[in-house]
Amino acid sequence: MLQIHTGQRVGAYQITGFLGRGAFAQVHLAEDPCGRQVALKVGDVQGGGSFLPRFEEITFTRDPSALSPDEAPAEALFLDPERGARAEVLGASEVDELIEHEAELLAKADGRGTPRFYDLIRPEGRPVIVMEPVQGVTLRERIRSLEGVKLAWLGRIAETLEALTARGWQCHGDLKPENVMVTEDERIFLIDPVPESCREDRVVTTPCYNPFLRWDAKGDTQALGILLYELLACSLPFESAPWPMAGIGAHVKSEDDRRLSLALFLSYPPLREVNALTPAALEELVHRALCDGRFGLGEFREGIERFLLRS
Repeated sequence: MLQIHTGQRVGAYQITGFLGRGAFAQVHLAEDPCGRQVALKVGDVQGGGSFLPRFEEITFTRDPSALSPDEAPAEALFLDPERGARAEVLGASEVDELIEHEAELLAKADGRGTPRFYDLIRPEGRPVIVMEPVQGVTLRERIRSLEGVKLAWLGRIAETLEALTARGWQCHGDLKPENVMVTEDERIFLIDPVPESCREDRVVTTPCYNPFLRWDAKGDTQALGILLYELLACSLPFESAPWPMAGIGAHVKSEDDRRLSLALFLSYPPLREVNALTPAALEELVHRALCDGRFGLGEFREGIERFLLRS
């Protein structure tokens, strides 16, 4: 990673603060020569392996060397067709590839529910995204602070993802509370989309929100179902993720074994056993998002809208 600190210049931009970090990159606040605030996303030298610090003490301040209040880092998972997924480290060139392709996704979105893309610069030969800084908090911070989360926001996330597919996106790929920003006026922004991998044996995602390691709209729908489950149950539906057979070739196990494995994996604790106050309509919405392959973003959004109209 480029060594960046407050007061430093990166290209034409003056670094003024630190915004956050994830598995592969750090984001810094900066000013351009005209005094306009921007955010700079800079890739790490390596990233995405199981070495990443998880479940350590969480700080209440943002610091490049510590876990911020809203970090559940993504992983780079390599898919062995016989043994399944394993977390590995990405090299600098692979991290740079992610940064470059994310810039393409942000440019396609053109600010429609994402930070607006301004430029891609290459100080010291490494790509850095220059984009709009979003003033707000993540959904994770809203959950942890007990400030409240509105169901309508989940419907808006689905609506935004539907609109982004019309702009050339296939999916977000790493949808989770850490990657949803909420502004003071309750606008919703999606951050850190994961581009399609150039390798068939690699996926970048957060397995507890994408247990089947999908890179498609159904994977985003399942992530929304898991997020809704988490909001209602204060826990995640799957104790361990990803699904043990994710990435394993169909020739390794019989179809009966795969179906049994899938059925056992999807036997998560029913919502109303965890939270007796859960409305039946929301329990069904979670179930269909997770288990019904034909239930997509549009159906999820409509389910949220119907529930809110009847409430």
